[in-house]
Order: sequence, then structure tokens, then C-alpha cells
Amino acid sequence: MGCRGRLDRMGGSLQYNSALDGLRALAALAVVALHCKIPIAHGGMIGVDVFFVLSGFLITTILRSEMVETGRISLSRFYWRRALRLWPPLLLMLAAYVAIGPLAFPHADVVSDATLAGLYLSDYAVAFWHEPLNILHTWSLSVEEHFYLLWPFAILATRRLSGSTLVALLAIGFVMATVWRVADTLIWQDFYRTYYRFDTRMSGLILGGVIAVMPWRPSLAGAKLIGGISVFILVLAMLTLRIRTSGSLLAGGLVVDLAAAGLILSLVSGHATLLGQMLSWQPLTYLGLISYPVYLWHYPIARAVRDQVDPVSTFLIVTTLSVAIAAASYEFVEKPLRMFRGRRLATA
Repeated sequence: MGCRGRLDRMGGSLQYNSALDGLRALAALAVVALHCKIPIAHGGMIGVDVFFVLSGFLITTILRSEMVETGRISLSRFYWRRALRLWPPLLLMLAAYVAIGPLAFPHADVVSDATLAGLYLSDYAVAFWHEPLNILHTWSLSVEEHFYLLWPFAILATRRLSGSTLVALLAIGFVMATVWRVADTLIWQDFYRTYYRFDTRMSGLILGGVIAVMPWRPSLAGAKLIGGISVFILVLAMLTLRIRTSGSLLAGGLVVDLAAAGLILSLVSGHATLLGQMLSWQPLTYLGLISYPVYLWHYPIARAVRDQVDPVSTFLIVTTLSVAIAAASYEFVEKPLRMFRGRRLATA
């Protein structure tokens, strides 16, 4: 969720791909619909899986491109950019939660909740202690943050491998991560324990890395076919999968990972497709640009509202408030920080 879907790898260069922003927007809306208890969005958690595959693709592309262009990876530059991009919007939301949370959630320990989320410990805290429930959605931010911390070292460690060897190695990593999640599910039979942990949710992130390093891209016909099949599978999964069931962790998790990868592969094929054009619709791409703060703010609002009104009204209220707050956050927090980040890096 934290890595904006604005980069594409074509011929070794980084280029803007508006369709990836559109994809982020739809993934975010799927998650919002799930948390608002919209009946047709029981499987809306697939939005998080899409985010993971997309993040794996983007971060691997960024790191590998820097390696090709400069012969090295500046860890300080990478972590600085990640921190300045992710932490301020998160801290803003957590400050509001600490201030307002006691009114909406009188029995919650808001300071403890905010501490866990601010230190990116929500994934294991939710897995083992079912906290912080009122900002439970921060588990996925913790998963991605752990990936950001570790992945540069994986890219550095494999820098001397040939392209084909690296693709094979990452593909094996994807299979092993999937097997690990399946084994954990079957052994413990505990949805919370398996679903929310970084070590059991790495498969999509690694699969995104596979797409980033593999040289093959589909033809125009192939991109259309792969994209169409992937969308069909993802929509079917959203309609049929259920949160807190083993199906979303076993075959369902694998199928969604592969479908998300197929959709991204179609969008970065370099061909103009109808699907890509639809996802590049300007209002959708803007929503994709602000999808990170939308994701940050929607869940505590949904928790406070959804038991008071019907699901459709909840969705309208949550979406309206989240988008409005996210737009303000983007304009007055993220944009200025991006300009500061650019000036700081230019003089570094």
C-alpha cells in the first residue's frame, strides 16, 4: 500500500504507468467495501493481495534499475524515501486516532494501539494477540515495511546472478512462501495466526519481484487474454472468498496471487489495451494516487460507523470522509514532503 503504483519497467527504464494507479484505486475500494460489510464484497481482502504483488513489482523494479544504472544501491537513500513517503501520513492518522479514539472506542487502549502501528508491529500483534483491533488494517503496512527493510539486501545478495537464474530463484521463493503459508494454515488451524504475519504473507511480494526481473512480456493478444482472465478470476474471488476462512489462505490465496500477477503483467506489457485504458481513467488514477491515505483513514471510520447504519450508507460515508481526508493529506502533507525529499536528495 505504501509504494505508489506509478512505475513501469520497459527496456530497463522507469516510466509512468497510469493503469497501475487505477489498479491501486480498485484494490483500495475492494478493501473499503469489505470493511463496510458490502454483501458482494465478502472477498474484498483480495485488494491487499493485489497491493502486495504490485509493491513487490515496483520495489524490485526500483532497486534493480538503480543497480543497473549506478552499479550499487544506496540503502540510506532508499530508506529515507520510504520513511518520508510512509511515516508522516501514518503518524497523522494515529495522532487523530489517539485524540478521537476514546470517544468512538471507549474501551480501547489507543496509546498502545498507536504504538504498535507506528512501530510497524501490527502484523505479529494481530496474529498472536488480536490487537490493535480498531486499527487492525495497519497489519498490511507492517508486512510491507518488513519487506522494504529486507528486500534491498536480497537484491544486493543476488546482484551477480544472471537474469534467468534470478527469475528461477525468486520463483522457487514464491513456491516456498506459498507452501509455508499452507503448512501453517493446516497445522495451526488459526486464521489470525496465519493470515496477518509477514512470514506467511510474503508470497505475493516475491511474485511481484518475479514479474519485475523476468524479461518476457506478452504480445498484444497475450496481454488482452491474460488481463481478461485475471480480471475474471479476481472478480470471482471477491464474490466467493470469505474472510477468516481457510479457503482464503489455501488455494484461494494462491489463485489470487497468480491472478494479480497476471493482471499486472498485462498492464506492463507495453501494449495499449482496453483494460489499461479503462484503468487509466483520470478520476480512477487520482484515487490511486491518494489510495495510501484512503487506506489509512477508512478502517477506523468504518469501525465507528458500520454498526450504526446499513452497509451501503456505511460505504458512502466512509468513502466520502476517507477520500476527503486523503485528498487533504496528499495536498498538504505528501506533496510538500515529496518536494522536500527531492531537494534533499538533489543536494545529498
